[in-house]
Amino acid sequence: MMACIQPPAAQPAIKAQDPWDALLEVVKKHDEDIVKSWKEDLDTLLVFGALFSAIVTAFTIESYQWLSEDPEDTTVTLLTQISKQLRDPTLNVTGPDPDDFHLDASNVLINCFWFLSIILALMSGLLVLLCKQWLREHTQAIHTVARTAAEELALRQLRRDSLMKWGVPQVIALTPILLQAALLLFFAGILLLAWTRNLALFVVCMVTVGLGVGFYLVTTVLPLITYISADIRRKSGEILPFLFICPYKSPQARLAYRFFCASLRYFPLIPLKLGRNWRVAVKPASDWSFSDMRVLTALDNPPPLNLKVYELRALDWAARMLQRSSSMVPHLKDLFTSLSLHPSVVLAGILNYWTLAMWEEFTPEDVRKELEDTTEFQETKRQGLGWYMTVSRAPSIPDPILHSKAGIQMLLFYQYWFNLVDTVTVQSVRDLNDSISRFRELGLPKAINLRFFVPFPIASKLWSHVDASIREESLSLIEHYRYGWNGHPGPEEKGDERLAFIAALIKHLKQDYGGHRSILFTSLPGINFIRSINHAIIQHQLNERPDWESDGIYRDMLMWEWIQATGALVAIISVPHVESQPQPYQISVNGVFYSLGGHT
Repeated sequence: MMACIQPPAAQPAIKAQDPWDALLEVVKKHDEDIVKSWKEDLDTLLVFGALFSAIVTAFTIESYQWLSEDPEDTTVTLLTQISKQLRDPTLNVTGPDPDDFHLDASNVLINCFWFLSIILALMSGLLVLLCKQWLREHTQAIHTVARTAAEELALRQLRRDSLMKWGVPQVIALTPILLQAALLLFFAGILLLAWTRNLALFVVCMVTVGLGVGFYLVTTVLPLITYISADIRRKSGEILPFLFICPYKSPQARLAYRFFCASLRYFPLIPLKLGRNWRVAVKPASDWSFSDMRVLTALDNPPPLNLKVYELRALDWAARMLQRSSSMVPHLKDLFTSLSLHPSVVLAGILNYWTLAMWEEFTPEDVRKELEDTTEFQETKRQGLGWYMTVSRAPSIPDPILHSKAGIQMLLFYQYWFNLVDTVTVQSVRDLNDSISRFRELGLPKAINLRFFVPFPIASKLWSHVDASIREESLSLIEHYRYGWNGHPGPEEKGDERLAFIAALIKHLKQDYGGHRSILFTSLPGINFIRSINHAIIQHQLNERPDWESDGIYRDMLMWEWIQATGALVAIISVPHVESQPQPYQISVNGVFYSLGGHT
């Protein structure tokens, strides 16, 4: 008898998390993080306050005696008078008058400073103890008294609102200020004591205390200066440099920030000049985190210029630190390929492949390959003509490039240019030309120390576009590359960009574009451009290997590929060090035949 086959037991369905529980989990972590940071600060203050109070107490034990007459001094005076009478019985000597004792004003002031100092230190310690008690009650027994997640969430919110309403965060922020005031009073007493005792001692103490107090005041004022200047500098359409936030955040700096902003509101003429930026600047955010977010969003731009500089910088750091971690590489690949940026911008701006991105088209798959195996990716790109692209000059922008205004501007322009080419029209080609001209007007080619600054894949895509009108309009890009070529002094340099340009141009001319050729082959401006490049190669001896190039195989390969790419167009002047040359050839353009020597 066959055994009855039982159907597989149904797997229990995974119960979805209750939304109240999910929300409560996030809120609970938020509350715990805030309370934890407060408690850590209070513990530090308590330890420092205790040590400081002990030090001040040692000084006050000695200084308070200066406020009354010293019995030892009286005894010495009496013994002196007795000695005089014993030597001369006829001498009329009067006893010391208790009213002759006079308090020194400096001694009174020193004691005022030090007693106030110890009182403020003890008050600060008392506030610390009170705040720790309040925070303990704030977090105690929430989950035990609340019956549901909704009730616990409501109770947490009630306690949080009450905490803010009764000023507990302000009291917590006040405790270090009291302790710092106590420290300043102690320093004042030290300086006054040194002044009354010895000038050299006073100078030494004054210089040391002055440096410390000066540093304290500067770190208190710097946050308000940096945040207000960042808000004022935000202008629509302007490319800002990488804005840093001042890390010298403290309760006293926050107090100075709010006080300064409140004071500036009473100057009515300034907003008329600075407008909305000023009104934003004099309205401080509720805490430092929101102030940081203002800076974070200052560089945000609408598409296609949504570069998100700070996110790119975070990914740049993550790639440097975590690319060797096999567990993180899959996540990095997903993150990098999900960015709304052209792959060339990603590889240039984050992974630092400026030279390759200038001359070669990149795809999302290239980004993934680089993250997966950097060495193999670099070796692959270095093969053949790619060698000249990898050794070409890179922009002279300090690393990390996103900290440089020129680097940010360069990436923004590149992203905009690639976006225009991705959705190209005749008008977008004109917009591209205008943008490139603007790039030159800003002096960015000089700032980045590049003579060729328009990524060649952009021109390659336009010169070989299926639409003849777009190909025709894109001929205007030739002038930008001619500008880059003519920017070289003549003889070859190390990392010469012209060699990378020749390699990229060879790849472009030899590429099959599905039935149509590059407009450089089919237009008079294109033919003349290729002829001028060929003439410059011979004139500046770019076909010959320089002394610093150890192996001539790359130069011979480059020249041979150049002849192969242009041999079907014009008769090339004999290039030394290359064994075979193509035969003379003429091409007809609009019924006119052109060759290297001119038209016939």
